[in-house]
Amino acid sequence: MTDLTALLEQLRGCRWVDLTHPFAPGTPRYHEFPDEERRKLFDYPDGFLVHEYRHIGQWGTHVDPPSHFIAGGRSLDQLPVTEMILPLAVLDARAHVEADPDFAAGAELVEAHEREHGPVPERAFVALRTAWSERWPDQDAVSNGGHTPGWHVSALELLVERRGIAAIGHETTDTDPSATIAGGSIPAETYILERDRWQIEALAGLDGVPERGALMVAAWPKPAGGSGFPARCFAIVP
Repeated sequence: MTDLTALLEQLRGCRWVDLTHPFAPGTPRYHEFPDEERRKLFDYPDGFLVHEYRHIGQWGTHVDPPSHFIAGGRSLDQLPVTEMILPLAVLDARAHVEADPDFAAGAELVEAHEREHGPVPERAFVALRTAWSERWPDQDAVSNGGHTPGWHVSALELLVERRGIAAIGHETTDTDPSATIAGGSIPAETYILERDRWQIEALAGLDGVPERGALMVAAWPKPAGGSGFPARCFAIVP
């Protein structure tokens, strides 16, 4: 029998890295989404503090289940807790993005990563590190005049079809680069959700985790039929 107490003590001895932005009114978002509204229903003179929050599901660091884009796809309550702790692989695209803010991470980036670290593990969470989270929470800096990086479908095809990954994540608020979205298509986000994978958008702190060897923990509330919700994400680093 596994000694879970000993395992917990081992995990506590690791470095824990928060990968989640705090959210509030004014949080960077897709331009057609409304801002958050927040008010106090009760305050300490009443004996306790209670807030009412009004925001869209895709708010702050958040999870997109397949149902976000795909009719009949799994919703948040259908994603099992066994998918919430996964081996983490980080693709470092910072140099590419510094040279070209419209950079689309393709299969070449995955192949370069694997030449150094070996194949991406099956059922991994693969995060795209671009340093874009350093622009948070400035909406103009995050939008960057319509020039933001993202994924190319070729990378996702390799990761899904040949490596069998479970999920992806990125520091931007969209899966696809802005230039692709401006052209009227969203092929990367459509592909990953259509393949019954989920994703985390607007990740933070990826500069604090190694490209291999860490665990990704991502959790979220369980709204029935939910198509997205703020998530709490962190990495456990040996």
